Amino acid sequence: MTKIIYKYFRVNQYLYDTLISNQLFFSSINQFNDPYDCHMTVLEDIPIEDFKVFLDAYFSEESREKYLAAFKENPKEFVQPFINMFRDWINNFGICCFTKEKNNLLLWSHYADSHKGVCLGFDYDLMIKKFNQYEEVEYSDTPFYFDLKHPQESVSKTLLRKSRHWEYEREIRFVMERSKNADFFLEALVEVNFGTRCNKRDRLNIQYLISRMGYPKCDFYNANIDKKEYTVEFTKSYFEELKKDVMNDSRHIPFSKEVKLDHLLK
Repeated sequence: MTKIIYKYFRVNQYLYDTLISNQLFFSSINQFNDPYDCHMTVLEDIPIEDFKVFLDAYFSEESREKYLAAFKENPKEFVQPFINMFRDWINNFGICCFTKEKNNLLLWSHYADSHKGVCLGFDYDLMIKKFNQYEEVEYSDTPFYFDLKHPQESVSKTLLRKSRHWEYEREIRFVMERSKNADFFLEALVEVNFGTRCNKRDRLNIQYLISRMGYPKCDFYNANIDKKEYTVEFTKSYFEELKKDVMNDSRHIPFSKEVKLDHLLK
């Protein structure tokens, strides 16, 4: 059985660009809606032992002696350029976010225009074949403190830890070396789920576009309100039936020539 991961969209230019170009945008962390997300947290006072380990790993013996002497003289001021370097490194990454769920009411509300948008489903195995840097997000009550002894591991943990308030998202992140657009396999798009409030004409246009763009394995579903539980049900969406509904909804209704004014003359 295919494992699927999901990404929610509004119906807008970005969605159409994604489908037409078969490209996903990897955002800079500066574009995230949570300022705590990927925020690099550093101890106020860096222990000299930690700084020694950092110097031993990345600098020559001559440089280590010089830098260590400067650190002892003014630790906070001297270590700050190294911290800024790692901050800039983190800010340079591009991240594309997915979730494990397509029936999450909060995600539909927050990221799919209050259920008027769509949720795209991607084949997980094909996605990790294309983008090999990925991991599930770790949720915590406290931020990760950057460890100068293990800077590369610290960068990874900083990119992958979020406040527990966001745990409902069940997020998976794909990471690239910088913010940019990147192609995904056409075969990777396997589902389009239309929100309960998604306009019928938008559904029709999206189905038609995807069929014209040559996505070979994509199925379409309509989200429906479950009458018994706070969850979402999905039923298959068929192009010809949808087209017929749209045409019926837009059929010409003649304007009545008879204007009744009797009630105004009393």
